[in-house]
Amino acid sequence: MFERFTKDARRIVEDAVEVAWELSAPAVEAEHLLLAAARHTGPVPTVLRGYELDYDGLAEALRAETSRSLAAVGVSAEPIAFSPPVQRPRLATSAKSALELSLRIALERADRRIGTGHVVLAILRAQRGTVPRALQIAGVDRDELTAAVSAMT
Repeated sequence: MFERFTKDARRIVEDAVEVAWELSAPAVEAEHLLLAAARHTGPVPTVLRGYELDYDGLAEALRAETSRSLAAVGVSAEPIAFSPPVQRPRLATSAKSALELSLRIALERADRRIGTGHVVLAILRAQRGTVPRALQIAGVDRDELTAAVSAMT
């Protein structure tokens, strides 16, 4: 599947592994793909920044979502210091699903290559999970953001 990815989209996936590693995450999730996309330049990251979803803004929304989710089950939101995993994080289900969906989106649009926009659109299509909740906390209209990213792709 990765042979259809553009150079920038491949870099997003590689950088998502680095983001997960930096955050001491045991696996690469869809949120790490989105954080990696926010670090880059180009039309899609510019759209994200227009919604105050640069790396720092997105990271803050994700932290707020984690705190809210933990509080909902009675767990203190105190930060826990983790040491980095021994092995490089591997793709988790949410990231794999987003990457597979990015292929379907490209096919739906009759695009031959999978770009950053396709990956971000796939992440935005998720109805459940960390990213949709974080975007809601950040006050982002997902439908509007999806339309803006789609127009850039």
